[in-house]
Amino acid sequence: MASPIPIYILMGTAGCGKTSVAEAMQKRLQCEYIEGDQLHPPANIAKMSAGVPLEDEDRWGWLETIRDEMTSIVTKLQQEKQAAAGDNGRFALIVTCSSLKKVYRDILRGVPASVGTVTFVYLKGSRELLGQRIGSRQGHFMASAMLDSQWNALEEPDPAQERCIIASIEPEPAVIADHVIALAGLA
Repeated sequence: MASPIPIYILMGTAGCGKTSVAEAMQKRLQCEYIEGDQLHPPANIAKMSAGVPLEDEDRWGWLETIRDEMTSIVTKLQQEKQAAAGDNGRFALIVTCSSLKKVYRDILRGVPASVGTVTFVYLKGSRELLGQRIGSRQGHFMASAMLDSQWNALEEPDPAQERCIIASIEPEPAVIADHVIALAGLA
């Protein structure tokens, strides 16, 4: 059996650049990519669009859906990897999900270890910078007023307790992506 597929979950509050960095990583690696927000049920999107923060009860099913989708994709990738000659970054999975609390990350880490290894990439920035970024976004369902809710809920990952990479959001997304790829050993 082929070795487990690395899964990199880009996490952080709204405005940290999860999607921009993930897209840059996906383009560079030519690997699979899951935009976690696209897996939200309609009720969650309606709630957030109305400026109502999600409760834990709103998130459990969504997080389980992301975990199950990750498991399905890495199982397929592992089979492809076993059949392929050689190994490269193409056999990786990039995921975006706010993953604000450790209990949420615990659910996402539920991918069987035989098929995938989960590493969180915490895109860390100041409250002020995040607020500026959200204020300048257009066409996203996350209302800027909800940043306070996410900021207050955030439990930063501890590298001593969780497999994670912490990256500053100050550089451009492509620079952050290259930095994360290098730290992950995928370069």
